[in-house]
Amino acid sequence: MQLTPGQNLIHPQHGPAVVLGVSQRTVKGNVVDYVSLEICDTGLQVMVPVSKLEVVGIRNVAGRSMLDELAGILTADSGQIETQWARRYKAQRMEVASGDPMRIAAVVRDLLRRHEGKGMSQAERELMREAAAPLVAEIALAVDVTEGKARSVLRSLILEGSTAVFDRLDELEPIAA
Repeated sequence: MQLTPGQNLIHPQHGPAVVLGVSQRTVKGNVVDYVSLEICDTGLQVMVPVSKLEVVGIRNVAGRSMLDELAGILTADSGQIETQWARRYKAQRMEVASGDPMRIAAVVRDLLRRHEGKGMSQAERELMREAAAPLVAEIALAVDVTEGKARSVLRSLILEGSTAVFDRLDELEPIAA
């Protein structure tokens, strides 16, 4: 992966990050290249060995093919949902912790649909906000819109079940968090 200062990347646990630079450090007598990242939401700075970027899960911002795959997951049927709250919550928490945007998208889809239908617990509402934040931020970066519009896109994909929302991005009104 080519790394240049100012480049946007996605950290699996922290969300969008900006490359600050690449530096070298000596670790146990070996010179190791590290990339310095600043997490966009928090300003937190992290250093990751360049050789471990893939292992850690740091990746480029979603391209069109990944956005299409995300849209497919967000518009898909929810399928069988666990009825016992504790099991459902634990499983969803594990999916979010994976950092995999496709698994996170499925959790956000299921939680938003549940919220619109039956309602849900405070813990599930917090999990939905926590899980949706990195997806919203990545969609905003990928299609160069505000996070408010990206949130509208996410919501439209899930509740309307149509990818036509990508064709009308400019028409969408930003919604509150």
